[in-house]
Amino acid sequence: MTNMSADAKIVDLEGRRADLVVETTRTRLAEGLRMDIAKGVLAPGEKLNEREVCEQYGVSRTVVRETIRQLEAEGFITVVPHKGAVVAELSYERAVHLFELRSALESLACQLCAIRSTTEQKRVLAAAVEEIRSTMQNGRLDELVLAKNAFYRALLQGAGNEELTGMLQLLHVRIDILRRYSLSSPGRTARSMAEIEGIFHAILSGDGEAARIAGVYHVAQARAAALPRVFQNERGNADSSGSAS
Repeated sequence: MTNMSADAKIVDLEGRRADLVVETTRTRLAEGLRMDIAKGVLAPGEKLNEREVCEQYGVSRTVVRETIRQLEAEGFITVVPHKGAVVAELSYERAVHLFELRSALESLACQLCAIRSTTEQKRVLAAAVEEIRSTMQNGRLDELVLAKNAFYRALLQGAGNEELTGMLQLLHVRIDILRRYSLSSPGRTARSMAEIEGIFHAILSGDGEAARIAGVYHVAQARAAALPRVFQNERGNADSSGSAS
């Protein structure tokens, strides 16, 4: 077997670098579009304009189309015949499924964090809890969602399970949409704060089972606040469609 020539090695290296640039660009675009969907910048049912996405993110149409296929597989985008890529609607059924998954994964994260987290990780978690409390008193809904995301990042750091972290990070982008339903419900923010403090105190005490139960309860309360509003929203959209036809 002959060794690869110097020229061939250069070509191979350049090809790998090009692949890495494309992959990094696609990752950046996917993260940006996910966040735009989670924040409501891209509304459910809104059509994605490929040219505008190219200009906004400085990417090629090939990268945009590859990213759309990825986000379609993840459930963020639906490709509609004769219309193209649109932001996926959050149906009541899908919201139920997301809450079921969130309950299982978040409660496990709470349990593992109580068992595994270091003193320093608990300090970071405590700071995140304080930030949520402060934001609930003075901030807007967008700021509150960001503060809760910081809490979950600290929680997952303490849980120390990379596979769980990867699954929950992707799920939380979808959950951000549902959080806007639940946290905007009257009285929900105060109850949510009490639930988060319950999780935190169980973690501080090192009680994995109590932390798991507190996590399950927190998601159950968020579910109870969000699902009726999702159902009414879906029903209203169906009534509007019926009237238009």
